[in-house]
Amino acid sequence: MNFWIGWKESGKMIHSKKFIVLIAIHSAAGVADTDRFVMKNCEPKMNQTTKKPERIGVTWHPHLAAAEEEAKKIIEEINTRFHGQAVAEGWSLYDEAFRESLERRPFDLVITFGGDGTMLRTNKLCAPFEVPVCGINMGSFGFMMEIAKNQWREKLPALMNGDWRIEKRMMLHVELVRKNNERTRWEVLNDAVIGHGSKLRPIRINVRINENYLTDYVADGLIVSTATGSTAYAMAAGGPIMEPELRNILVIPVAPHLCLERGIVLDENDVVEIRSSSEHETIFSPDGQDGMMIDESDTISVSASEFSARYVRLEGKGFFYSNFIQYMQRNPSANRKTTI
Repeated sequence: MNFWIGWKESGKMIHSKKFIVLIAIHSAAGVADTDRFVMKNCEPKMNQTTKKPERIGVTWHPHLAAAEEEAKKIIEEINTRFHGQAVAEGWSLYDEAFRESLERRPFDLVITFGGDGTMLRTNKLCAPFEVPVCGINMGSFGFMMEIAKNQWREKLPALMNGDWRIEKRMMLHVELVRKNNERTRWEVLNDAVIGHGSKLRPIRINVRINENYLTDYVADGLIVSTATGSTAYAMAAGGPIMEPELRNILVIPVAPHLCLERGIVLDENDVVEIRSSSEHETIFSPDGQDGMMIDESDTISVSASEFSARYVRLEGKGFFYSNFIQYMQRNPSANRKTTI
């Protein structure tokens, strides 16, 4: 990444050529001006992709008629307006033909229409093939989506010109090992959650880090999260908000009782091992999937995945924070009307 070396002298900012680091030298009176210069000029510039996208996949949430309608419009727009540069094809997100097409020949870009769940699923499908995903929000929340449904025509030229950066987000590799050595594996983008079942009682959760004993939580549950998941359930449980490209593993207890109650931020090379040592029903869910029962003989292992999700971003890094605050203030989920 390139930055400027600069210094403030006699009210003027003097630039030198680009180097790898930034050195800011200022007088006491010029601190504020210099800091503003640093913030402005050290913001990573928009990276252009190595080439303009030529093969584009378009997906949509299968239960949103408006999403399919808009998806078909963008396919027609690309194939007409950018004929000779690119070819776009489309599928419902749950269509097996989309996965098969990814496996045969990965796309340069996938555009998906839906909400945050659609964005999560699309990224998990595309991550093994290193395909970047652009989300267009058709849902009620859409925090992960940068483009609103009425903006895609305005943003399409930039997408087709490659004027965007890739935001690489860490994923987790989760493995459930049963007592008969039966193994089930998942690659998750948000989190892996262990919680109590139908009986509303705290459960005991044994946690080890890199084979070293950490603690026994007595809590309603435990969340092991990525930076992406830090703004989801982990945040609701009191965890920190993490910059989305950070490669850390976050461990957050849910309503802990007389035990370690602080969240822990781990290195990406750490491995978390979890066992339920509770007499009560315990449920495990990777990335919000339907919960499954686990018992004392089962072990859940969580580590960094070899894959990364690739989000297409038209805005600079600062957009994450401004967008997050806007969603917090608006809170569309809380304002949703309920029919009785």
